[in-house]
Amino acid sequence: MLKITIKIGLVLILVFLAYKFLKDDSNKPYESSFLYKLSSAEKSKLQDGDIILRRGYGLVSTMILKMMDEDYDVTHLGMVVTENDTLKIAHALSSSVSNQDGLRLQAIDSFVHNSHDNTILVTRLKNIDSVKQKKIVKQIAYYKKKKLPFDHSFNYKDSTEHYCSELIWRIYEHNLNILKVSDTLTDEQKYNTLKTFYDTNYFDIIINHQQ
Repeated sequence: MLKITIKIGLVLILVFLAYKFLKDDSNKPYESSFLYKLSSAEKSKLQDGDIILRRGYGLVSTMILKMMDEDYDVTHLGMVVTENDTLKIAHALSSSVSNQDGLRLQAIDSFVHNSHDNTILVTRLKNIDSVKQKKIVKQIAYYKKKKLPFDHSFNYKDSTEHYCSELIWRIYEHNLNILKVSDTLTDEQKYNTLKTFYDTNYFDIIINHQQ
């Protein structure tokens, strides 16, 4: 009986440690000199509304990478916004990998830190201007207040929840109508991959660590 109790205790400890290790650490202090990051020159290029793509860590990211036929090594994306003169990344995350479910604004260094080395890709919508950028920032503030949960079913037709790319599609295409893609693309091709966000027909590549 004692041996069984010890085994159960060890299993629980391992589960707890795994949980703590896999949880998003965006609110923890970090030593940026030891971590993957964007240079100051790269950060100076960023503008509100820019799309930042990366490959994340963990089993979910690995599964996404295998399921999606991407041209780049990316599994997740967010949007650059300025909050209180500080660059943040607005992105939707599941509570299974984060301490917050749904939309969150994360410090850019932390977002990059949680990426595989040399996987950051930053793109900008063609013909975007300051008026559109301000509208994008307002949209992020709007969705932040709504506190919608993460869409674990990945149902792009359901506007009551959202996953990472669905949030951006909803803002760019549905709400602001500033992203118009070819009619030849099916909904699955649009919403179930990240390709549109680095397609040079619609976006300019600003930073590419995967060259």
